[in-house]
Amino acid sequence: MIENLIQEYKISGFIKDGVLIGKENKYKYDVSQDFQIYSSKELSDLDLLTLKNLMYENENLVIEFSKKNILEILKLIVSNFKLESVLKMTEESLRELLESDGASILLYNEEKNVLNFYITSGGASGNIETVDVPIDNSIAGQCFKTKKTIIINDAENNPFHFKGTDEKAKYKTINLIATPLFLNNEVVGVLEAVNKKNGDYNIEDKNIIELFSSLISNKLINAKVYEELSSTIKGIILAVATAIDIRDNYTHTHSKNVSNLAVKIAKNLGYDDSLLEELEISALLHDIGKIGIPDEILNKPSKLTDEEYKIIQSHTIIGAELLSEIDFLSKKIPLGALEHHEKLDGSGYPYHKKDNEISEFGKILAVADIFDALTAKRVYKEPWPKEKVFDMLKKDCPTKFDCNVINALEKTINV
Repeated sequence: MIENLIQEYKISGFIKDGVLIGKENKYKYDVSQDFQIYSSKELSDLDLLTLKNLMYENENLVIEFSKKNILEILKLIVSNFKLESVLKMTEESLRELLESDGASILLYNEEKNVLNFYITSGGASGNIETVDVPIDNSIAGQCFKTKKTIIINDAENNPFHFKGTDEKAKYKTINLIATPLFLNNEVVGVLEAVNKKNGDYNIEDKNIIELFSSLISNKLINAKVYEELSSTIKGIILAVATAIDIRDNYTHTHSKNVSNLAVKIAKNLGYDDSLLEELEISALLHDIGKIGIPDEILNKPSKLTDEEYKIIQSHTIIGAELLSEIDFLSKKIPLGALEHHEKLDGSGYPYHKKDNEISEFGKILAVADIFDALTAKRVYKEPWPKEKVFDMLKKDCPTKFDCNVINALEKTINV
């Protein structure tokens, strides 16, 4: 409920007994005599009444976690990042909150009937990922079976302590806390922290790790639904892109190739998961405007006339207009279709944009598009060697192409 509260009411900070926790924002509301919140959202009277009721039930827990800087972590977990990225970014924070040497997420392997490490951080990280943790003879397994949080402050003398992990990592587990992870009310794994640095694990640690378990479990559900939907949507998009490529006798797998190259470039440039996904879709659909080009022009075997070349160039505008009409698509996605033939010096088309008038998507797809076109075998030409293509691109950098994009592509391609 707390994560929903923060997300729904755009809470950025609290004031408790005159002390600010978090950040100030545009709107400030009194929840009680000694407790106020900051929000970026203007709340209605009904919103405020609902918020007061929620805070009455959760105030102490929210304040305790806020004192431990958990507010930003909650925002991260309810963000739109992919599951694995969220978990990796929260592991360090969880360890800090629980003052632990290590933390990990184990997921159930139904085929082997064991738990396997999915995300690890801290002391044993990097050494235990291949370990099969038994369900019947481990503390994590007991947590999994009983569906309850377990605190063990003397692991060495606990009959369920699985020493295989310690032996593999040359590590000694002194104490640990473990809590189950759920997906659609079924236990799917365990969240645990080991070796509290000062003293034993306690009820406060139990509250923290159970909150994380609840949040991560919700993220597991949302991620599963989202990734299944995303996979379906991408499959449809790829089918459309392939159908368009097939219309052009010269470009059978071009859209998929350009998409793969664009994602490699963007990863090297540090794009986050959300932008990578938008770029992937933008690249798959960058030539969708060719659906509006007549076959006799698209596949003309002889040289195009000036008028016919202008019609070919219009596929960029047609594509951008088609994609702009789809409400659920990001505003960045149509830019790939519109700008993948633009050049930094204004010599491209359709609008002769220059430099920063061209979006990052446009700059990336311009390089990926020409790289695939030149390195691919076509009816009318043999493929260029990769070295030759990079030499050409570098000669036109930064005149026509973005140097950072070219360098990023070269780092991901085996020349």
